[in-house]
Amino acid sequence: MNRLREIFGPHKTTIRRTLLIGAAFVLGFTVLALISMQGWELTNSVAFCSNTCHDVHPEEPAAFQVSYHARVKCTECHMGRVSTLEAIILKTSHARHLPEVLFDNYDRPLESATMRPANESCERCHWPPAFHGDTVRELVRFEPDEENSQRRTYVILKTGGGERERGLGYGIHWHIENQVEFIATGEGKQEIPWIRTTLPDGRTVEYYDAANPISAEEIAEAEVKVMDCVDCHNRVGHPFPYPDQAIDDALAEGRLDAGLPYLKKEISALLNAAYSNQEAALVAIEESEVRYAAAYPDLATSKAPAIQQAAEVARELVPRLVFEEPGVTWESFPDNGRHKEFPGCFRCHDGKHLSPEGESIRLHCNICHSIPVTVGPGDRPPQMPVASIQEPEGHLKANFMADHRFQADDDCAECHGEIRFGADDSSFCANSACHGQEWPSVELDAAFPHPIQLQGKHTEVWCHDCHEGEAKPDYLCTNCHQPPTTPHFGEVCEDCHTPAGFKPADIDGLQHPFLLEDSHEAIDCMACHSAGLDLPVTCDGCHQPPDRHFDDSCDACHTPAGWADSAVSTLGLAPTIPHSLDDVDPCLECHNPAALPSSGPADHSPFGQHQCILCHHGRP
Repeated sequence: MNRLREIFGPHKTTIRRTLLIGAAFVLGFTVLALISMQGWELTNSVAFCSNTCHDVHPEEPAAFQVSYHARVKCTECHMGRVSTLEAIILKTSHARHLPEVLFDNYDRPLESATMRPANESCERCHWPPAFHGDTVRELVRFEPDEENSQRRTYVILKTGGGERERGLGYGIHWHIENQVEFIATGEGKQEIPWIRTTLPDGRTVEYYDAANPISAEEIAEAEVKVMDCVDCHNRVGHPFPYPDQAIDDALAEGRLDAGLPYLKKEISALLNAAYSNQEAALVAIEESEVRYAAAYPDLATSKAPAIQQAAEVARELVPRLVFEEPGVTWESFPDNGRHKEFPGCFRCHDGKHLSPEGESIRLHCNICHSIPVTVGPGDRPPQMPVASIQEPEGHLKANFMADHRFQADDDCAECHGEIRFGADDSSFCANSACHGQEWPSVELDAAFPHPIQLQGKHTEVWCHDCHEGEAKPDYLCTNCHQPPTTPHFGEVCEDCHTPAGFKPADIDGLQHPFLLEDSHEAIDCMACHSAGLDLPVTCDGCHQPPDRHFDDSCDACHTPAGWADSAVSTLGLAPTIPHSLDDVDPCLECHNPAALPSSGPADHSPFGQHQCILCHHGRP
């Protein structure tokens, strides 16, 4: 101890200073670390991301607050649940966007180009091998009629999930259990021209968009992406409702009074209209409220609060549908989890993505959900199967959705009941959730191009009425249509008729031997062609000539304009004989074959042999 005092004694002041400096450094470092940590946490907060950095698009944070992930930090999806060092590097890379924000020079609508793959974000909470099970959904919708009629559609979502080895790799999450690769192009990556899937047995199948072909060179140069969660659930963090959905939700929740006539129709027209900005939409709502009250003066008194509440709900919905940036609306953000308002699932399951063998990606509705069942107001919920029913082998074929319209017959009734087509929910086939909707992204004829364009009356015919269970019958009009027995003009119907219908026949391709004009123009073809297409081109084929006449060639004197118009100038008499045709009734005063003599100049032979004096009275 004494030895230590001898060594350090002279340096006591220096040591004390060093310790003080070290302590100050440690304290400063600790304070700096604490400040840095707090700064790091602050910059990772939702408030910082929403208000400091990304206030450039205020609708995104507003949508986030009503999403399923409202309690998840922005960074957990946009940077992923990665190590702190990785997160620092990722956040530093975001600094390149600062000039765009500072100088108000960023794309609208705003898209995130830095989303992390699902295995760094979604799958840190939603572990794919976990079994999710199926869920039953009740979709409450209202019709745009006077009563705002309620219709409820029930569907079982086959969420699937789990490991394939346990028999659970099916349904919607089949796409995660099995590898699916694709190339996405176009605005918002909504066009998918090429897909490759690896099936459970190890086979790989490639599908090509028949309507948007892509070459092998383009495939080699394109970015091939492996499908993950956000390729379908792309709006799960920032959902934007479509107008009719928001209106239906408000009606179902009682925030809108369904007793107000045509309320769904009125508000739907307001929210679906195109506006230059939010202010224009709000002005339109004010004007509509006044018009509605004027149209229903009794309700304007008895249900004034309900009308005011409806206008208030419409005003609340406007900021979620019409954004501050002109030209940007809810439609600017496709929702790939849907397949009605946007292509969504139909980007691939559209019937036109075909393998080299001509098989399409399965479009079967019941791959991902059960066949929807719709009931009216007051009806009991339908009985839904609690387990999947074994389908016939033919139902499992890749092109079944395209083929089933040809195959419908009485055999289907054994499972589905009486086959009655329509969209009134009166039978299995009259399903308003299927046949009562429009699916513009679906092309069932890609694997089966129709030999004629289905237009005119053909658009009103059910496929099975002509196909009778056969996908590609011989293309003959007489397969469906019964031609007239007699008379008719040929065995090839399309020589005269078009797919638009049998009447009128398209005879433009037939060259008539003389111009159909004047009197002939108004005559029905059948008036002359009663015996068929071929007809001798002589006037007396249709017309009965008079008994007393001058020649067998009618057109020597007459024109197609009609019998009354005689072309006597073509006879060559006018230059040598001064005929006065005005007071002769008609030419038969002279040219009467019964009164003409039997001798005369040979050049009068067209008129018979006669004495010149009967007509010429001594004149040459």
